[in-house]
Amino acid sequence: MAKQIADAEVKKTIPVRIKEFYQDVMVEMGKVTWPSREELKTSTSVVLLLLVIVAAIIYVYDFVFQIMVFGLFKLV
Repeated sequence: MAKQIADAEVKKTIPVRIKEFYQDVMVEMGKVTWPSREELKTSTSVVLLLLVIVAAIIYVYDFVFQIMVFGLFKLV
């Protein structure tokens, strides 16, 4: 019985398999809960704010390490 099912799956043509895949994708996309416009704006704002904060932290670390390295080279 399992061999018959496996044989039936193997014998499907590529266009049939593509069509089934597309149908499955459309069914799954129908299950997705999309955010509202306000939720999207809020999430985008949070991401951009955190991006600016992380960039500032990296800049400060880079500046401090640059001063330290230049200070070491002046000593040598």
